[in-house]
Amino acid sequence: MEGITTSAVTSAVGIRQPTMASKDAEALEKMKQLEERIKAPSIWGRVPCGIRFEDLQDRRYDDAIRLLKKHYLPEEITYRSVKIADDKEGTDEFVHNVRIWMKDKMSIAAVKEGTDKLVGVLIMRIQEKTAFSRTFSRVKITHNPIYSTVMSFYNQIEKPVSVYDALSVKRYFKVYIIALKHRYRHRGIAKEMLKAAMSLSASASVAALAGIFTTARSQTIAEELGFTKLHEIHYIRYLIDGEIVFWDTGLGNYGAAIMAHRIPTVDEPAELHHQQSSRFNVQSMQVVDDENEGEFK
Repeated sequence: MEGITTSAVTSAVGIRQPTMASKDAEALEKMKQLEERIKAPSIWGRVPCGIRFEDLQDRRYDDAIRLLKKHYLPEEITYRSVKIADDKEGTDEFVHNVRIWMKDKMSIAAVKEGTDKLVGVLIMRIQEKTAFSRTFSRVKITHNPIYSTVMSFYNQIEKPVSVYDALSVKRYFKVYIIALKHRYRHRGIAKEMLKAAMSLSASASVAALAGIFTTARSQTIAEELGFTKLHEIHYIRYLIDGEIVFWDTGLGNYGAAIMAHRIPTVDEPAELHHQQSSRFNVQSMQVVDDENEGEFK
């Protein structure tokens, strides 16, 4: 060490230390960026008006609930007719079930480019053909009488048919809700969002989708995408104690129908395996989760 003073050594170390810290910080930043890319939602489609369709992540769940309370419950035909938006208990039960469906991480968010604001949602989850689900899916207990009225109607629509048998599949995506904010309606966005759901379904090797369509417009959109009606009930023919239940249906909306589509380009796996990823993990049905709900806006 002859010829090198203590102050010189200290100075040299002082120069190296911030360099190492800088490299550590740079490596940490790269790791954070990689983690963000891994966590980033998949994009399932875009439309020219500046809307993209991506995975509905948990950070948007509360926004999704607010959107449904404001733009969906007061206006969707069946819920509007029974005035569920004015009933806190009924609304709370609806919200409780929506949160269960969203946790499957199979739903889609319609997001405004630039602002990153949520403008619509498509909520769906996988239904798997098992003896358990077929036996118990019809006995879901609901507590609020208003909410139960709508659920019973949906049950009557679904009860006579089996999507599995009609489409020759072992599982399918059940679409529960499609909802958009007011100013984004009648611009073709709902149709594109349903197409995005078909893309997600194909990516998950799920060969079919089905849901209950409650308006003439939504049924037309579904037909244009290849969906077919499996069963329909006209609103004027659905009576409770001799009275029409869903009277505020709007012009041209005559009934609600369960409609389904088999994606021709998707081959269903010979054996269904549980996957490690929560994204495409198919779980056995549970009574509490299998709501007979499915409505479109």
